[in-house]
Amino acid sequence: MAGGSRFVVAGAAELQDFCDRVLLALGTDAEIAGEVARHLVAANLAGHDSHGVLRLAQYVEEADQGDLVPAARPLLIRESGVTALFDAQRGLGHFSTMAAAVWVSARAREQGLAAAAVRHSMHIGRLGHYAERITEAGLLALVTVGMAGTGAGTVAPFNGAARFQGTNPWCLAVPAAGRPPMIYDAATSTIAEGKVRMARAQSVQVPAGTVRDAAGNPTLDPAQLYAGGSQTVLGGEVAGHKGWGLSLAAALFGGLAMIADEAPSAAGTGRLPAPGVPALAGVFVAAVDPAAFGDALQYQRQVAEVLAAVGHVQPVPGVTRVLVPGDPERSTRAARERDGIPVPASIWEELAGLGERFGVPMPRA
Repeated sequence: MAGGSRFVVAGAAELQDFCDRVLLALGTDAEIAGEVARHLVAANLAGHDSHGVLRLAQYVEEADQGDLVPAARPLLIRESGVTALFDAQRGLGHFSTMAAAVWVSARAREQGLAAAAVRHSMHIGRLGHYAERITEAGLLALVTVGMAGTGAGTVAPFNGAARFQGTNPWCLAVPAAGRPPMIYDAATSTIAEGKVRMARAQSVQVPAGTVRDAAGNPTLDPAQLYAGGSQTVLGGEVAGHKGWGLSLAAALFGGLAMIADEAPSAAGTGRLPAPGVPALAGVFVAAVDPAAFGDALQYQRQVAEVLAAVGHVQPVPGVTRVLVPGDPERSTRAARERDGIPVPASIWEELAGLGERFGVPMPRA
């Protein structure tokens, strides 16, 4: 495959305004459009282009197909002192998941911990975005989204050659006193599906061991994933059982949202499983207040000491320093806020098509 290196650079504020206006034209209300537009551009700023403006065309396509309901708002189906169940009603998952994050933050402050599940959600974007919001309140965060069932998602189980689950990421975040929090956010596939999507957009190969074709053979061609292929689980041939276990657990935790529901949906993809095929899918968000266990400030100071100590670990040859999860995103965010966000030319063309369709001027490039 030929390498694609053409990029267009645009400012974050203008990109966000463009996304906001396209979403409004698609039929969302101002509150939903604003939340989703902020989320997409924040993902680009953090360096996770796979969850950024690249996704806007996907959402429009899903709405055209009737999978996504742009104007849908989440419903609070049931709640107790520390748990809640939301129904996203096939709306934009960024908004419904943030609603869950806000709910668990408030309840954890009152009760020490809280958890919420969200069903019938479409793609929810970057998990770290919600965890960052929760840690701003001095709380620990756990966020996961998962789906599993015959033919579901794009990922094959360990030693499997057919799709069975989504990329099923986990995010764990811990606040620290006087320094940024630890934000671990990673898919349980070897690479996120969006990374494959980005490789296809740039006409470059995917790393070896990340994608298989429809027959289960290893391939470097990202297009093979979208021709019936599958992704591998984190850990590869040696330790793939670890990624497989984490992936399945994400679906089972998310599946709490499907209890007593008669129409399970593939959360995060917009695709319904085949009739009669059992599947679990959903979003799970939890928050923990360290104050429920003792002195919260002392705990955050101890966390800060441990995170600071990471920087004193001698790095391997060729590496400048050892990083804490969340450091790469913060570094990229600072650079892109200063220099702009690079968008692959093919994605820029997709955005231009959306702008023409909805009558929204393109950002300055």
